[in-house]
Amino acid sequence: MQLKLTRWFTNSAGALLLGGVLAMFLANWAGAGLIQPQDPIFMISVRNLFWIMGAVALGVALICLFAKRMWLKAALVVWLAMNLCVYEIGLLQQENYHGWGVYLGSISHAFGISPGTAGLILKIGLFYLLVGGLLALLWLRREDARGYVRAICAGCGGHITFLPSALGRQISCPHCQAAMTLREPGNLKMACVLCGGRVEFPAHALGQKIPCPHCAKTITLLNPVDLNVNDSTLNPQPSTRTR
Repeated sequence: MQLKLTRWFTNSAGALLLGGVLAMFLANWAGAGLIQPQDPIFMISVRNLFWIMGAVALGVALICLFAKRMWLKAALVVWLAMNLCVYEIGLLQQENYHGWGVYLGSISHAFGISPGTAGLILKIGLFYLLVGGLLALLWLRREDARGYVRAICAGCGGHITFLPSALGRQISCPHCQAAMTLREPGNLKMACVLCGGRVEFPAHALGQKIPCPHCAKTITLLNPVDLNVNDSTLNPQPSTRTR
């Protein structure tokens, strides 16, 4: 459940950041003819600051939406939110600081809302990213402490985390929806369906066609559970064939 919530949060954070990036870029375009105030921290115009912040937020948003590592996505969201908090703390130290509304004039002009409303929306979004990101990191850390097992989908390479009690269960990959069996990472073993020779291969090679190392015939690397292979098949009786 927590993994689903964490995945939902990172996806929603990516969508929220994309919306913020779009708002900043549209504000820069709509406010091209307006006089822009100067940022007191970086000593550049707010217009240039929006371009820079938008580019950084866009990178984090794309990682949140398309990357597979949950830790990376949650950590980047927290990093971005904390940097914005530190930036606001710096603004509070300025004598002429009158709130975010002064710096969001181009956005309020572009969308027809008051600067105060624009500042409130920004603060709510920042709170959501910071608190949600910290909770996501906490959940991921607790899952590591509980001894979760991580597997790799043979079809898409996506990482899947599950409890040890789910080992051997047939599921649909949450990334590509392909059917798979939950197994510990490492090598799998199967018997060649043609000669009975033992074949060992990494889990990510499932589904690939290779020449059997014993009889040189082309075989497909399959999960032994899918083949209903028992121990006697995986360890065939000695024969005259050289192993």
